[in-house]
Amino acid sequence: MRKHVYYLSALLLALSACGSGSFETDDIEENTATAENPVNKNKGPLGDVLFKDTVFMFGDVKDGESVQHTYTFKNTGVAPISIANVVAQCGCTTPEYTHEVVAPGKSGKVTATFNSSNRGGPGGILNEKSITVTFENSKTTEVVLKFKANVIAPEGSVSEEEMMGGEDGSHSGH
Repeated sequence: MRKHVYYLSALLLALSACGSGSFETDDIEENTATAENPVNKNKGPLGDVLFKDTVFMFGDVKDGESVQHTYTFKNTGVAPISIANVVAQCGCTTPEYTHEVVAPGKSGKVTATFNSSNRGGPGGILNEKSITVTFENSKTTEVVLKFKANVIAPEGSVSEEEMMGGEDGSHSGH
């Protein structure tokens, strides 16, 4: 008899453990995440990012010169974070970034290298560019970093903007 009670108790314990998870069907029905657009559904502790600066002005740059600025950030949250993706607005900007996981209290960086070739004019053309940084496991999931450079070309040169028919003096596109 004791043996039967023992087996019955073990069976009841096993069956009750199967239903104790916090999984709900609403989680499946309301899930809009895709591989291209993941959604941070982490319900545990999160990290967070705080950038030292998000906007930088290079000032006057000679046409053809490459200039660089490093944006630094600190993980101010309670869990590790990582950079999931970095996208530059156009091909004239090359981003480099921290690929390692950034622990709470530690720092990471995103470096922007801007190639000013054919982006200037004799009086200077203001170039405004951006880099979008996407984070994983962070309260702040996306940060847009911006920079400006007034690109000056020698007298008599023709800028890419002028070659494409624009004459407004700004160069905020590609």
